[in-house]
Amino acid sequence: MKKLFVVFATLISMASSAQALPMLQLDILGGSYDTTTETIIAPGSSFTLYALLTPKCNATDSTIAALLTQNYYISAALTPKTAPPGANAGSFSFNGAPVKVTGDMVYGIPPLEAIIAKDSGDLARHDVFETYFKEFTFKFSSDNTMSPYNTQDRAINNGAIPPTGGVGQYWMAFNVDTSLLTSGYSIHFDLYSEKTKAGDIDVNQFAPFSHDAQSGGASVPEPSTMVLLGAGLLGLAIYGKQRIKKV
Repeated sequence: MKKLFVVFATLISMASSAQALPMLQLDILGGSYDTTTETIIAPGSSFTLYALLTPKCNATDSTIAALLTQNYYISAALTPKTAPPGANAGSFSFNGAPVKVTGDMVYGIPPLEAIIAKDSGDLARHDVFETYFKEFTFKFSSDNTMSPYNTQDRAINNGAIPPTGGVGQYWMAFNVDTSLLTSGYSIHFDLYSEKTKAGDIDVNQFAPFSHDAQSGGASVPEPSTMVLLGAGLLGLAIYGKQRIKKV
């Protein structure tokens, strides 16, 4: 009887855990967590990006089939924010497809649609948008499954991505290379599905911003920071000259 209770409690715990997980998440193999930006950061310039789909634990077979049939989208956005006329910031590749930054990208906020101007159905800005971005379309495969897990928790604890072959969560992996990206820039990744209303394309489900991912790379200093740095260096130079004169 006691063993039966333990098994039952374990199943309830697993179900509750799956229920609490976001439907969509991103992760990076070997990625760590930046608590300031609440983003999973790649360990190097070349890495594997994971997109994860976790249906609700009470989802029916028909619901899961519908989720696996629809399109999903990953936006690769240039950060820090870059406005028109853009910048020649090198390039990156997504699953072998090269992307010139910002020549092959569009300016605005996802999703990508005929009218890219901002509207209420767009992805929330979260300090990344408006900027240049590229959108990639894919579907999850019923062959790619693993045990459900929380990507934010894994990254915070520096844990390993669970082995594939479990059940309850679907995954797709993408090879990303940002080694040719100009220093000071990074690529930020968002995951979402879409819906169309009166001809307008809006974001439907999306990975919470605490479960986003980004390539490594130092941020470009803000203009005010550069001014302060310049003023400090000038002050040090003047101070040095005054000391020399006194000597």
